[in-house]
Amino acid sequence: EIPNGSNHGLTPQSAERIRWAHSIPYYIRPAIPALFNLLNSALRWASLLYIDASVAEMLISGLELTLSVVAARVIRKRMVSKSRWVGVFIVAVGVVVIERANNWKHQQQE
Repeated sequence: EIPNGSNHGLTPQSAERIRWAHSIPYYIRPAIPALFNLLNSALRWASLLYIDASVAEMLISGLELTLSVVAARVIRKRMVSKSRWVGVFIVAVGVVVIERANNWKHQQQE
């Protein structure tokens, strides 16, 4: 039987891993994603100070995808399919290529 309608979804270990979240009072729960959104906005703003906007957006989007899958596996103990890992690897390689190309471009300008 496929758990929760997915062969890479929540496992019993995953449900146990996030059990603590149910003890958070209801009036504090909205503050958690708000804090992460504030952090995300601050990091986006800071990145725009140091690199081009187009490069920053590609790097941030790629890292969001990569880190969300890694966090789902490491922190929440979710099963992640092989095809998703292949996609994460391709995106991670793309992020490295973009970052290296941006560094090379700025070295050429100096």
